[in-house]
Amino acid sequence: MKVERGDGKKPLVARWGGVSLAHRRITREVLKDDLPAIWRKRPAELVTRLRVGLCELCHARADVETHHVRRLHDLRAGNQAEQPEWAKLMASRRRKALIVCRDCHDQIHNGHSSRRVSRNVALESDVR
Repeated sequence: MKVERGDGKKPLVARWGGVSLAHRRITREVLKDDLPAIWRKRPAELVTRLRVGLCELCHARADVETHHVRRLHDLRAGNQAEQPEWAKLMASRRRKALIVCRDCHDQIHNGHSSRRVSRNVALESDVR
């Protein structure tokens, strides 16, 4: 659509998506009303680990919870040999969160670390 203006100004031309809005009986333009493809981000690693529903300490299939530390530096405090298994696991993965069952979570907060991590199971492979 074209609107003429006076005083030596250029005419105004209205376009929609590169197609003129002027009325024509026969159009040669093809309008594509397809929506663009929506790229979905992969869920965060923590969400994926939660969805597995497997305790990362004892490998029990139960309702899982997340044990979280404020800083990874907090895991390195003290002697490495005296650290509990859960702290060693978090430090080795460089992750501040650990997915654990209710029993393991209670033991972590009570200062007990009687459960051992099975080294035969590849924990990261369960996530992907």
